[in-house]
Amino acid sequence: PMDEAVAILEMHDGNALEAIRTLLAERDAVEEKLRFASIAMGHGFARGWRTRLPGKFIGEG
Repeated sequence: PMDEAVAILEMHDGNALEAIRTLLAERDAVEEKLRFASIAMGHGFARGWRTRLPGKFIGEG
């Protein structure tokens, strides 16, 4: 199996800082999509279920 960490570094020509920046930007985009999905579902749809990432609920702060 391919090592994903190596593949990410190769996509950024070995520049670890740029690879990290890209991963952080992608994480932020996914969190934003989860926030919108959580709002769209409303509280009644899933009986109060809320998306949770480590240490925080999506849609708070």
